[in-house]
Amino acid sequence: MRTIVLSQRQIVPGSNNTTLEYSFPAGGLQIKAGTTIALSSISLFNSTPNITISYQNNEFRYRWVDGIQYTVAIVDGFYEISNLNDYLHQTMLTNKHYLTEISTGNFVWFLTLAVNTSTYKIDVVAYPMNLTDYPAASYSVPSGATWTVPAINTNPQLAVPSTAFRDIIGFAAGFFPSSSTVSVVTTTSSTAIPQVSPLSSYLLKCSIVNNNYSIPNSLIYSFPPSGGFGTQFVVAPNQMSFIDCQTGYYSNLIVTISDQNDRSVVLLDPNMTILLVIDEDAHKTEMK
Repeated sequence: MRTIVLSQRQIVPGSNNTTLEYSFPAGGLQIKAGTTIALSSISLFNSTPNITISYQNNEFRYRWVDGIQYTVAIVDGFYEISNLNDYLHQTMLTNKHYLTEISTGNFVWFLTLAVNTSTYKIDVVAYPMNLTDYPAASYSVPSGATWTVPAINTNPQLAVPSTAFRDIIGFAAGFFPSSSTVSVVTTTSSTAIPQVSPLSSYLLKCSIVNNNYSIPNSLIYSFPPSGGFGTQFVVAPNQMSFIDCQTGYYSNLIVTISDQNDRSVVLLDPNMTILLVIDEDAHKTEMK
């Protein structure tokens, strides 16, 4: 058997740390019939963002009480719903879309995203604004704001796009609440199970593999991320699963990490170690 060790040194530049190229010594390796390969272990950091421009889930909008829609743009990273709510409020702060309670100096927000732990859903909470409940004597509009407190009940709305962002919060595309003139605090719950992270497992693939029982046929192993974002985890199968290799002469092999749908992913942290075992025993007869 031969053991191959891949690490940060083998990462292909510009591959988001998910493609590694290992050059065989002495110019190459002859892969004969019956040669198999297996994952012995992999150590890496849980550093795949759940919101990125490549996933097309990094933007949503809200409609303010002035009837204009505003974009909330999210920097690539890993976010919980509470973080998305912070992004929403930070964008509203920048756009001067809040009121200040004069007596306390506290900001008053009129649209909020919250996790409902009892129902396993995401709630969009909208608060109506009007001059009666928020008179100028008690509440002030931010200096430089181009909008005024409406005379009648008007509330902001979350504008969910038809992109993958809707899967993050479990809403269909549309406006929530559906009306911008509600008279009471309105809570709208997601209609689908929120998929806060599009990633459920990694696929480990190898260029010299010929796995006739899987799609893609270069698959060696599949494993879920473990631990919190930014933590290191190790996968070491109790029993190695040997997969047939394609016969031929190879100067190198390429290992690629993708998600469960074989989509490209990002690993922010390049620190990793992958141990592969190549068995050149041509007399193996067990099922691979």
